[in-house]
Amino acid sequence: MSTATETAIGEAKGTLTPVGLPHLERLEHLRGLPPGPGARVGALPGLPPFARSGFAGGLRREADRRGGVEPVDLHRMYRGE
Repeated sequence: MSTATETAIGEAKGTLTPVGLPHLERLEHLRGLPPGPGARVGALPGLPPFARSGFAGGLRREADRRGGVEPVDLHRMYRGE
């Protein structure tokens, strides 16, 4: 049985409206749950929220303030940073 190392927890949103702070808070909640059997967690996994329609509600400002949060929109996904 092999083990996996969790390095990031993300979720892609294909909504027509920008993703806000509640989405980031949900990812933080998921990161705080106990890992599954066989999972190894060294450092806290990063949080890369993915969004088709961008980010709202201060999510980018909050990502800059906190470490390990890297918002990914379509521009970044297809063209890099």
